[in-house]
Amino acid sequence: MRRILRSHFQRISPDGVKPALIFADGGSPIAVLSDGDLYYVSGVEELTPGGLQVARNSPSGEISVCASSLTRITEKPITGLAAAPDGELYIACPSAVFKMKKDGTFSTLVDPIHLEGCDVDYPDNNTNNALPYLRGLAVDKQRTVFAAGTACHCLVKITSAGRFEPVLIAERPWSPTGVAEHNGDVYVLEYTHATEPKEQGWLPRVRKLAKDGTVTSLVTITSETNVPAER
Repeated sequence: MRRILRSHFQRISPDGVKPALIFADGGSPIAVLSDGDLYYVSGVEELTPGGLQVARNSPSGEISVCASSLTRITEKPITGLAAAPDGELYIACPSAVFKMKKDGTFSTLVDPIHLEGCDVDYPDNNTNNALPYLRGLAVDKQRTVFAAGTACHCLVKITSAGRFEPVLIAERPWSPTGVAEHNGDVYVLEYTHATEPKEQGWLPRVRKLAKDGTVTSLVTITSETNVPAER
């Protein structure tokens, strides 16, 4: 996710009453656990999207801070959230991943992540952020984490034991920014010049990493037509 432009949540459903889809306007990473609680990244002073700590919004609308000591320990911005099938919340910082239980206690999955031979592009907004500058997260049924290493042009696989490796490399100018997992297949959202100002491009594509290792390009938006290119 990129800069926060404004703080706004919308809950949308076919009948306009019961929430079925949650949309976060402004770029804050969000995650919804199986109990219906919404988690997002908030500011330190105000519980609004975009900041250094995790906030919980219950189905009844109650908002609270979670794992408040995490920011003091890491001193890093929170760049990604993902719900795990077992009810835990996974939290990404630029070079680390943590997991949080329902009671707000958390543990370190891996910190730091250092990838050998990383093809480096520093984020334009903060060159002090540590590599690989993780952003989007996804967690499968085995609690394997897939993270978008935006500044290193690769998708990172992290096992439940904390071992990590790049599993999908994006050629320049593409970099992964978002990840989703379904039945062992991993879907990766990538952008051109993702660490640069928007004027450089920010054209998207989606690729699929199948459980058998096959990589498929599903859709690419081109600058010439601004429509999906053929597969």
